[in-house]
Amino acid sequence: MARTSLIPLILLGVVAAASLGVTLGFWPVVSLNWGLVSTLVLLVFLGLLMWESGRRPVNTMVISVTATLAALASLGRIVFAAVASVQPATFLVLLSGYVFGSRTGFVVGTMTGLISNFFVGHGPWTLWQMMAWGICGLLGGVLGKGKSQLTLMPFLVMSAGAGYFYGLFMNTWHWLNLVYPLNWQTLVAVWASSFVFDTLHAFGNVIFAIVFGRTFFDHLVRYRNRFLPVNVIGRTHPDE
Repeated sequence: MARTSLIPLILLGVVAAASLGVTLGFWPVVSLNWGLVSTLVLLVFLGLLMWESGRRPVNTMVISVTATLAALASLGRIVFAAVASVQPATFLVLLSGYVFGSRTGFVVGTMTGLISNFFVGHGPWTLWQMMAWGICGLLGGVLGKGKSQLTLMPFLVMSAGAGYFYGLFMNTWHWLNLVYPLNWQTLVAVWASSFVFDTLHAFGNVIFAIVFGRTFFDHLVRYRNRFLPVNVIGRTHPDE
């Protein structure tokens, strides 16, 4: 899935960049509800990515491990809800993609956002959180493609980057839906106001990766090699 699933993701980036340019450059002329428009566009691309994830036959063991990892990541987020921005959900989503591939990582990410919000609160932000974590899982699969061992340093870099990416993604939702006027000044102000929280998120991801990364990786690989025989012939990811 790694290559084909990036196509709608790249298109999403192009649409987002074009929309941002129109919003910031021609706001007095193009008067639209950009929060609603962006959410509808995001819904379309999330649907495309979910369709890409589900169009191939899936081993029942992959379904079970996907559900388990999504539940574990959701539980981690719920347990750490009282700690500002520090939670293991992003780390677990990245590791899911790293071990089981981009498709599994994407589904685990989207389900983490959906399931955990039943406990911490649903709202118009849920769709954006699902997409943000889904992209993290997808990129985790790209990083882990073809690897039989956890390369810790690149994984730590991606873990830190995922914290800032998630913050950037959700800040964009906040800016489009709750801030007026939409211009460069308010955009920078929104991003700057959450920099400390995004840093805490990134720092937490790195700590979780250092403390639990190799242990969780070994357990997941052991499960993968035992119950997913496709790996016996040398394919690292069962969903590819």
